[in-house]
Order: sequence, then structure tokens, then C-alpha cells
Amino acid sequence: MKIERPKNTKKEGTIEFLVYKEGKTFVGVCLTFDIVEEGTDALSVLKSIKEAAQVHLNAVVKNSMSDDLLNRYAPAEYWKKYFETTKKIQTASLKKSTDFAIVSPYHSSVVSKFA
Repeated sequence: MKIERPKNTKKEGTIEFLVYKEGKTFVGVCLTFDIVEEGTDALSVLKSIKEAAQVHLNAVVKNSMSDDLLNRYAPAEYWKKYFETTKKIQTASLKKSTDFAIVSPYHSSVVSKFA
């Protein structure tokens, strides 16, 4: 599966997240930066993964690092779950599932306020 997303830059872009349950554990994935967090509570995992993405984004911007670090995608297995979840959400068939996907746009003027 080839992942094709709009190219992120230090000035603006989109970060995509997925949180899903695997056994008794919740897994949070920043699909755009290939960061993974785990925990026992979905909202805590979401908060943690968003904070990790914010730290990554701030470091890339502050240190004038390569834009490639803003487009370092997670493995295809996570994207497959993400696309399946967004499809469920769009068709309103996601009623009792704990899966959810979040898309967060950013602009350089609000990078530090992302989280």
C-alpha cells in the first residue's frame, strides 16, 4: 500500500492520528510522523500521542530540520486501520467501537498551540 498524502512543510500541513483497542490496550498512532504510544485509556493515549507529535513538530521547526521528517509515514498496517475507521465513520456504522481517527491541520503561526 503506497501512502499518498499532501506534502507537509514547516509552515503548514496535516497530522493524522488513530487510536484503537488491541486486546486490553489502546494504541495511539501518529500516522504522519510514525510515532506510536500505548495505554489503558483511549483519551489518555490520544492526548499522549498528540503531545509526542507536537514535540516532534516543534523540534523540526525550531531546528530547521528537513521537511522529510514531517512526512515520515507509519507502516501500511496502521494506515489500513485508519482508512477502515474513517470509512466506518463516514458511513455512520461506528456505534460502539472504540476506534477513532483524528485529523489535525497546523500552521506555523500556531505550532506551539497544536496540542
